[in-house]
Amino acid sequence: MSVYRITTRFDLEDERQRRAAEHLKGLKRGDGNRFVVEAVLASIEADRDKAILESIRRIIREERIGFPMSPPEPVPEAKEEDDLSILDDLELFG
Repeated sequence: MSVYRITTRFDLEDERQRRAAEHLKGLKRGDGNRFVVEAVLASIEADRDKAILESIRRIIREERIGFPMSPPEPVPEAKEEDDLSILDDLELFG
């Protein structure tokens, strides 16, 4: 089995580092390693997800530039036809 070891030091005067050290110290033997691995991978995935989301937002912004924000006004003839169609439909209920 190949092993990669690191040493981590915590500044116990720093609130966040102290809390992290206390949490790791409270874990059962072997669970600390698993916890650190999961935390590192979660951080990597969160960064990747943020990058993907930002790329999607950028693409949408770029694509929206060429399109009007509001729907086009209806053609007057089509509006008249729609109005007549609605009136015809209402006669079915009367």
